[in-house]
Amino acid sequence: MDFDYTPKQRKIYETVGELGRTRFAARAADYDARAVTPVENLKDLVDAGYAAAALSEEIGGLGGGALGKDPLASLLVVEQTARYCLSTAQCIHIHYNASHRIEQIGSPAQRKRLLGPVVEEGKFVNSTGSEPGRTARGLYNLQTVAEKVPGGWRVNGVKNYATLADTVHYNTIAAVAKDTPPPGGHLMLALPQGVEGLTIEPGSWDPIGMRAAVSPVLTLKDVFVPERDQLGELGESAKGRWQAKSHLSFAAQYIGGAEGVFDLLTEYLPRRGTAGDGYTQLRLGEIRIAIDAARWLTYRAAWLWARDIAAAELFSMNAKHQAIAAAVLAVERGAQIAGSSALDAGSALSRFIRDLRYQTLHENYDKTAATIGKYHLGQAYDVTSRL
Repeated sequence: MDFDYTPKQRKIYETVGELGRTRFAARAADYDARAVTPVENLKDLVDAGYAAAALSEEIGGLGGGALGKDPLASLLVVEQTARYCLSTAQCIHIHYNASHRIEQIGSPAQRKRLLGPVVEEGKFVNSTGSEPGRTARGLYNLQTVAEKVPGGWRVNGVKNYATLADTVHYNTIAAVAKDTPPPGGHLMLALPQGVEGLTIEPGSWDPIGMRAAVSPVLTLKDVFVPERDQLGELGESAKGRWQAKSHLSFAAQYIGGAEGVFDLLTEYLPRRGTAGDGYTQLRLGEIRIAIDAARWLTYRAAWLWARDIAAAELFSMNAKHQAIAAAVLAVERGAQIAGSSALDAGSALSRFIRDLRYQTLHENYDKTAATIGKYHLGQAYDVTSRL
């Protein structure tokens, strides 16, 4: 495999890096303090031509996404955005995975109606599977229930971690068809912004980290979803193992966030006067090595997606595991060598540490490793296992 960026990939890396340095970094503290969606950052990405990075070139995208011709295209946007604002990276990650899924499982009419505005107007979509208690119940054991009614579905339930819910033109949500056990009854539905019966619960997002990746609670009460807004057949999204197709996008966030910590440390430590200290050098070197290892595992996994999907799913878990390890190492070792004087509540380093540690809890580090172990021991394994 070729470890060099293509000209297109190099342009993405440099363009988003420049946006991050000149705009995202400057806005991050204010977004964090107010806990609001970073709409200006998202608009900058739209204006740069990256709203449709995870869509095929045939419909106006850049060919990114796990099943695209160039999976690394959208991953580079996420990685470089995370280097300067992890919350913005989470928002664009959610949009990319949701738009990619719609293109892959949606009908031609749905692609035109839902994704046309993404390509032509810079609109956003999201995807929310999470709901209270899902971790204990299992990935597909949802309590948001869709009942078949004439012309569509009537949906009731509660969803949480609904990133971008206040910004998208369509919320896509996971539910289970009434009286049809999961995963066969699992279905994805597209709900237009402002649909009757869908409430974005005020005050439901106030975390310690990732504060600008606003991910509120949604309450659905007798929401009618017409048949035309059902995405794919019953059970299709579960059968397609779509959770596995987001592993690398999480890895890109962890790598970018760890890179952001590294950037801040290399700027701060010489001013602190400890750049010549052996302990400081050791810890900083460990962070650098961990980031580089995670990055190249992630890039190799992206390369595999265009060649062997089964191998790519599994190897993406390797990459994600290493990226979590690198991020946690950057947080721990970075705090040690920066010292408490660098960790004022309003400092950029403090924000990165809060955001990165909070975001790495989004995935189960040990379960990821156990899944890899199951495969190598010839046991049944599940590449969608995350929590």
